[in-house]
Amino acid sequence: MAKISKRELNYRVDFTKMTLTMTADFADNAYDPTTEEYKILTRLKKDFPNLRIVRKTHRSPKTANPAKGLTYERMEKYIRLHENADKLLDLFQKVQSAGRGYPYVKAWFVKQFPNYNDIPNFVNGKLRTVEPVEVPNAEENEELAEAG
Repeated sequence: MAKISKRELNYRVDFTKMTLTMTADFADNAYDPTTEEYKILTRLKKDFPNLRIVRKTHRSPKTANPAKGLTYERMEKYIRLHENADKLLDLFQKVQSAGRGYPYVKAWFVKQFPNYNDIPNFVNGKLRTVEPVEVPNAEENEELAEAG
């Protein structure tokens, strides 16, 4: 199998849709008449005058990250909504003081409150009591951080 050069990966021609999809690097290099990109682009435009040129953009993730934007402040605000907030906040402080950083705290929070992103159901102005979950160990933390 022939080795594909990096330059060949910077653009793709779809003759059924009549589109040339190129990366930003390819487009930038195509402005210089001494480059191979310029030669490729002019040859394709000459041979296929109806060819539509599209710049390649990044791929969007297939699923949204439910923990995106989850800060310590937001975690604490959510914890304060619960009936047993004092007990949960004490545990939250212990998890933070373990000194393992944000991924560790986030892993604990997501395990403690798996439904935190759902619409809350308040009873007498407070969320239901949540039983505290043990602090995850280092192995669980890595698994949860990779999953979240």
